Amino acid sequence: MTTPCANCGTPLPENANFCPKCGAATGLQSAPAPSKGMPSWLIVLLIVAAVCFLALPVFGLVAAILIPNFIHARAESTLVADENNLKTIAAALERYAVDHNGTYPDNLPQLVPTYLAKLPVVPGGDNTGAYDYHHPATLQSGGSYEVWDDGSMDSTTMGLLPRGANGPPCDQGCKYVVYIAGVGVVGVAGQR
Repeated sequence: MTTPCANCGTPLPENANFCPKCGAATGLQSAPAPSKGMPSWLIVLLIVAAVCFLALPVFGLVAAILIPNFIHARAESTLVADENNLKTIAAALERYAVDHNGTYPDNLPQLVPTYLAKLPVVPGGDNTGAYDYHHPATLQSGGSYEVWDDGSMDSTTMGLLPRGANGPPCDQGCKYVVYIAGVGVVGVAGQR
């Protein structure tokens, strides 16, 4: 049994997709053949996953190199801030001595507010570390005073500080950063 063309009525051959007379579509077209490859979204997903899988070790290597350097740089900047605080306190002590006929205060709070707006705290940590003031000095006989930090600085950053007055470099053997009157900033090992 043949079916006629809906457009012109010409009988259509069996399984014909188009009318041989008018060329109209017969409506008998078959469904498109399924694609034999992977969907494009899956290909893109696999490429992204491969790039991430290959980039992850590179990021890990970069982090392994940079993070310790950032930590050490932060420790060095904390040490510099500590040294600057010690020098600021020493300058205030000297101004106090000039105004008081060469005598130094009994304690650091006597410097506030005339010579220091407020007492600096040891940098790093929770900002509660206080500086310790010794008058007369305990490290150097005959010294006027010394100001100690709380010993919280990273010892790996103290390599350039002299160990005590005119001593060799600290080379990680120091625990405290101390300002000694007439000497300057030094590193001190052990207990205070």
